[in-house]
Amino acid sequence: GTGKTAAYALPILMKVKYAQGQNARCMVFAPTRELVIQIDAAFRELGKYTDLRFVALYGGLGPKTQIENLKKGVDIIIATPGRFMDLYLLGEIPTKSLQYLVLDEADKMMDMGFMPQISKILEVIPRKRKNLLFSATFQPRVEKLSEEFLEAPLKIEITPSATAASTISQKLYKVPNFRTKINLLGHLLDSEEITRAMVFCRTKTVADNVFKFLERKVLGS
Repeated sequence: GTGKTAAYALPILMKVKYAQGQNARCMVFAPTRELVIQIDAAFRELGKYTDLRFVALYGGLGPKTQIENLKKGVDIIIATPGRFMDLYLLGEIPTKSLQYLVLDEADKMMDMGFMPQISKILEVIPRKRKNLLFSATFQPRVEKLSEEFLEAPLKIEITPSATAASTISQKLYKVPNFRTKINLLGHLLDSEEITRAMVFCRTKTVADNVFKFLERKVLGS
């Protein structure tokens, strides 16, 4: 994709350098099992000519194998917050050697309700560490988190927030209520200008209602 994982994986690999001790010196948190597996694969590919040891921790399967892998010794852990806390509370993850902490997809972690767990994690890991936070969008709440999580942070922005691609033209229609909005949508989709469209809705219920309306008024006509 964009190379975001490499943006932090390569510097971390250069800093951690080689296998050392039994306990992790770097921790990467991601919101989903799929993303943890993806990041773990990227670290393994980028670090295949090192002797560094990687362990991925996520739910959906029993912790036995993951605990066994931790006991063999680990340098970099990639984990979901929930599984990390489960194993930490079992006494399986010492944190005293931790030097680097990465929060990936911070906005998604907030959307998925992981912030109480993240706050607990920040309480049990060494205060003296280097922190990195990555977010696809930099909403006010993510900025607030960064102020709590990072000390004197350096903000690197690839594209300013809410910047549209140069190939996209935008139009805004101000309508007073949902009924007007949905009728306007039907009118727009009835025109010959729009042959393909995607309609985004806030909730599943609204999406179902919009679909039923379009099915009846537009597709049925």
